[in-house]
Amino acid sequence: MDIDSLMNGHLASLEEKKETTPLVSPGKSNRYLEDSDLGLELFASLVAKPEVRTPSDQILEDIDKLINQKFLSHTEKSENTSGASAYVRLLEWFDLLKEAVSFPQLQQSHTVAVGGSFSAGKTRFLNTVLGCPSLLPVDTTPTTSIPTFLFKGASNSIDALNFFGKKTEIDEHAVKAICHAFNKKYRVTFSHILQMIAVEREIFHYGNLIFLDTPGYSKSDNQKKIDENIARTHLRAADYLIWLVDSQSGTVPQQDINFLQGLELEQPVLVVMSKTDKKLESEVKSIIEVAKVDLEHAEISFVDVIGYSSVENMEISAHGDRLKEFLAQVNQGSDGSTLKWQLSKIFEEYHREYLANQQTLKLTIGTLNELIFDENLVGDKKKHLADFHRKVKSQLDILHHQKRDSEKIYAHIEGLLIEVCRLKEIALASSPSVMQLNSMKIKTDRIQRDIVTFDALLQGDLKVLSGMANLDSLQGRVVKISPIGVSIQLDDAPEIEIMVLMIVIAKTAPAIKSEQFYISQEVQVQIISDKKSLVSVSFD
Repeated sequence: MDIDSLMNGHLASLEEKKETTPLVSPGKSNRYLEDSDLGLELFASLVAKPEVRTPSDQILEDIDKLINQKFLSHTEKSENTSGASAYVRLLEWFDLLKEAVSFPQLQQSHTVAVGGSFSAGKTRFLNTVLGCPSLLPVDTTPTTSIPTFLFKGASNSIDALNFFGKKTEIDEHAVKAICHAFNKKYRVTFSHILQMIAVEREIFHYGNLIFLDTPGYSKSDNQKKIDENIARTHLRAADYLIWLVDSQSGTVPQQDINFLQGLELEQPVLVVMSKTDKKLESEVKSIIEVAKVDLEHAEISFVDVIGYSSVENMEISAHGDRLKEFLAQVNQGSDGSTLKWQLSKIFEEYHREYLANQQTLKLTIGTLNELIFDENLVGDKKKHLADFHRKVKSQLDILHHQKRDSEKIYAHIEGLLIEVCRLKEIALASSPSVMQLNSMKIKTDRIQRDIVTFDALLQGDLKVLSGMANLDSLQGRVVKISPIGVSIQLDDAPEIEIMVLMIVIAKTAPAIKSEQFYISQEVQVQIISDKKSLVSVSFD
């Protein structure tokens, strides 16, 4: 077989053999491993580029150019220091968009991600919970895994999506081969080739949920970082997280704690101590209590910690069927994709620095105007001030043009997003759905430190701030709490009045109560305009 036919034939013999072979076969034999030609044909089909370009493909290509050419070039020329982080976030967002376009059905339900280290037993756990013991391949050696989505659909099918955007239908033999044994047989790994695998089933527990099996992150060598980054990206994007820990560890290992803290999750996690069939029930209960204490000390918000045996399909917890209760409660349809909302937040944060810098320069210009027209100021001093005024005005004009260019890029990307979602019939939600997990959250004495940022009203003459170089982070404190809102006073400009309305507090952070504010409470204030500011408050 020549290279051209191998890479582009796609591949009559492969299709014929797939049609004549049942989806599930008894025993451990795997035709892609036993037949080298078929194995190489499978590889060729998975690495190939799409043969036919669709309107959606063209839109994705246009968005890719906007991010990797236009926006990247913009950040390199811009004086906005948050450009690099915005670019990285856009790349992550674009990966999620490509997945959504390839599998629109993934946007119609909430995602429950299952994470943990390599040895935690994630895949066996999923197979047991979903009632399909052999659905996903289970191995005991550290080999590359691909993020795998499982969901209810109109057919029994499995598709693999590569990084070229090509979707290839495969069977369970192929899943087992490419996830584990293919590397042993052909010395080929797929983490740099396949973006994800989607498993669709007609009969599926929890029809309004999508389950995600993520790669373990604790393998050695260079593959560790690759799998860790893949897992982190998908876990952050999930609506809910179940985190598995091998009960043989005796608690949640520090490595897991570090990983969970790095995710910066907004919703509490359900922690499952796995493989409890290897221990006495009393030992498991003791491990659960130790794990709860360690999670509390690490300030990781959790729904509960339970023990679970995938072999026996049995849970050990103080609340009975905690796992089933958790899944039943979150088993509800999604209001739509949050891709549009995520995009707006990326650019909103990026533009925030422009607004702050513009306000600083405007205050400087106002002060210079007063000095220039001072009758007592003559000669060289007046000339120097006029020159400085022109420089500051030029800087302000540059910022204005840079912000306008960024807004055009944002509007262009948003328009293309709306169009591709229309083509793929993906509903776009205006904001994320409120996670209904507060009632399930364990009441603890844990010291929880959260920083929340609120939009605030501002009143007063901002000229008093003209001598301050940085209006991004001004020190302030709470001076009054009323049914209307929380009044803030700046340490260096007490004549400026700032108020966070109670209605804004309720909308931004529903869990925060007015009693959590107190007189002299320290805050950080960022000036946005002569009528608007942002107030960041740390709550203990």
